[in-house]
Amino acid sequence: MSDLLYDLTQLNELAGGSEEFVNTMIETFLEHTPEQFESMNQAFQEKDYKRMGDVAHKIKPSIDLFQIQGLGELIRSVERQGKNNEPLPDLTQQMATIQQVLFDAMNQLKNR
Repeated sequence: MSDLLYDLTQLNELAGGSEEFVNTMIETFLEHTPEQFESMNQAFQEKDYKRMGDVAHKIKPSIDLFQIQGLGELIRSVERQGKNNEPLPDLTQQMATIQQVLFDAMNQLKNR
């Protein structure tokens, strides 16, 4: 299945063969990530770029752990823009892409 947006290789290595650990990490990711994204998006809508960057920083390790395709550099870009309080012209598109890919990946994880 090469159309998966995530890769569990790194998580499986971290789990050391514990399927229970993998499942717990997936459940935690699925439970907390939507509210974290919503918080980041709300900060973006309110032009509170510092808070947006802070939340992006919190989401980044999960994106890296699940190796979600195409989001590693995007989330880092959003984080930097928030840290520097300097939104780039394509920030709206970046946020839309993060939302689409992140939620598609979460749906794939739910149905794995």
